[in-house]
Amino acid sequence: MTSSEKLIFTQTVEALFVRALENRLTPACREHLRRAGLDLDQKLGRTYSLEQWKEFLRIAAGHVYGGVPAEAAYYSLGERFMDAYFGTFFGRALLGVVRLAGPRRMLLRAGMGFRAGNNFSVVEIVERSPTFVELRMNDVLADVPTFSAGLLARAVELCGGFRVVVLPEEFDGTSATFHIRWAEVTAESAMPPPAAGSAGAPRPRA
Repeated sequence: MTSSEKLIFTQTVEALFVRALENRLTPACREHLRRAGLDLDQKLGRTYSLEQWKEFLRIAAGHVYGGVPAEAAYYSLGERFMDAYFGTFFGRALLGVVRLAGPRRMLLRAGMGFRAGNNFSVVEIVERSPTFVELRMNDVLADVPTFSAGLLARAVELCGGFRVVVLPEEFDGTSATFHIRWAEVTAESAMPPPAAGSAGAPRPRA
């Protein structure tokens, strides 16, 4: 191990492979992961190399989402990871804070969130509008950028955004820029549905 080695911290591995996927991993998948360096029957290591993490993702995508195109499989893994992360003790406390802050402020602090899970992520944000940002990651953490697209989309949803769209561009095999758009709850969409018999009353947005 060198000081420049890209490392994934144990809480990142635990969130996805222990919490999010535990009930979906077949014995064959668990054995495949064990041979790759992730023994889920033993205490997890403090860190794993980025290449090990990527191999774990390949195995999970192949076993859990067999037959699904890689881009879609990785997107789903990203969504599941974020759900599991916010299900941890620390994540639940953080979720309460970011929900109050909203998607924009959460994204502006995304760099700190990524660095809590590894030692190398660098995030740059350019705001295009109150509900549109460009987020550049120096490393998308996977073979394809849709893993990070999935986790970013789910994070925005959990913070109160809806109709979320996350499009990765300029992927060079390591880094990428994500165009993130969302809608926010308006006074109209927050209103309860009209009472029966009130034909013509506006319906709340989905």
